[in-house]
Amino acid sequence: MSPARAATVLVPPAILVVALVVVWGWMSAHGLIANYLLPAPWVLLMAIIDNASELLRHGTATTIEALGGFAIGSLLGVVAAILLASSRRLRQCFFPLALASQAVPIAAITPLIVLLIGRGLPSILTVVGIAAFFPMLINMTRGLREADIGYHELLHSLSASGAQRLRMIELPAALPYMFAALKVSASASFITAIVGEWIGSNVGLGYLIVISGQYFKIPTLWAAVVVAAALTLVLVGLVSLAERLAMPWAPKEPAQ
Repeated sequence: MSPARAATVLVPPAILVVALVVVWGWMSAHGLIANYLLPAPWVLLMAIIDNASELLRHGTATTIEALGGFAIGSLLGVVAAILLASSRRLRQCFFPLALASQAVPIAAITPLIVLLIGRGLPSILTVVGIAAFFPMLINMTRGLREADIGYHELLHSLSASGAQRLRMIELPAALPYMFAALKVSASASFITAIVGEWIGSNVGLGYLIVISGQYFKIPTLWAAVVVAAALTLVLVGLVSLAERLAMPWAPKEPAQ
C-alpha cells in the first residue's frame, strides 16, 4: 500500500476517533457524563498506565484463548466445508443445521460447555472455536462451489483427480469467502473469549471486567474494555493484511 493510499484509509477514522475523544472529554469536564458510568479520557488513560502489568497479564491470557480458538475453529471449518462441498447428501443433511446454529447466542451455550468440560482454557478454546467454526463452514462451503464450471470441465477432460481440482480451482475460488469468514471470526473471537471468561475462568480480560465491576473499579473496567477492543482491531488488521498478500489480484476499493 502506497503512503498516499494508507493516509487516505487511516486519516479519516483517526480524525473521527480524535473528535469523539474531544467531545467525550468536554462532556466529562462539564458533568454531562457521570464519572461512575464512564470516566473522563485522562482518568481512563491513567488507569491503563497504573494497571499496565495487570492488563498485560490478563490481556495475554485472553489473547491466547482468542487466537487458539480462532485458529482451531477456522481450520476445522475449512476441513468440514471441503467435506460438505464434496458431497451433496452431506450438504443436504448438515448445511441447514449449520445455518440454524447461527440463531443460538454463544452466551447461551457457554455455561453448558463449562459444565461439560470444566473451567479454564479448554472450555474457553471450545467456545471461541465454535464461534469461529460456523462462519467458516458456511462461507467456505459456498465458496468452494463457486468455481467456474468451465474450469471443472477442462480438468475433467484432463482426468484430474478430486484433490487436483480442489487445489487448482476450488480453493482459489473460495479464498474471498474464506477471508470474509476470517474477518467475522476475528472480530468475534476476543468478544467470545471474554464472555467465556465471565463464566469459566479466573484470569483474562473478561474476568478482570467482572471483578472490577463488582468492586466498582470503573476506570479499570473500561481500561480492560479498551485493551480488548485494541486487540480485536489488531487481529482484524492482520487478517486484512493476510488477505491482501494472499490475493494481490483482488479489486481494491477506489479512493474517494
